Amino acid sequence: MSFVGETTNDEIVPAGQESPKQSDFKSWADLLANTLAGGEANANLRSYLKKVSVETWAYVNWLTHAKNAIRMDAEIGLKAVEHLLGVFTAARLRLGQNRLRCAACGSYQLVGGTCEGCGWVDDEYEPPEVPVKRRRRRPKSECVPSSEISTFIRPEDLA
Repeated sequence: MSFVGETTNDEIVPAGQESPKQSDFKSWADLLANTLAGGEANANLRSYLKKVSVETWAYVNWLTHAKNAIRMDAEIGLKAVEHLLGVFTAARLRLGQNRLRCAACGSYQLVGGTCEGCGWVDDEYEPPEVPVKRRRRRPKSECVPSSEISTFIRPEDLA
């Protein structure tokens, strides 16, 4: 339920439609998939997001109530939820990348706001902030080069 609480709000509910209950994971996931992958060009991604949501919910719901589940069933459930969160996160990040191709020639060769194919320059490109490198402090004592270390321990030596 944290997924629904963190990723959804009433803004993704279409006008005239009532918001699902907070606990209605499948309906919220459906609305979120529509928001993250709207339009005809995104039909396959939208379909995948919806299907993986329904199947993950069904598996984890079964696992919650299964009397004969084993640890590996829980591992599978965990991996399914990890995958679900991963694909929705990737879809959200994808939504923010509106210019993956050159506006002039359609090339994917965009580097630093410039197309390497035709030379087109994206006027809206903002370079990422470069973190300030901090100078490393000198160690308080001398370092010993690894070539001077002469003690080797084998697993048998620890027993």
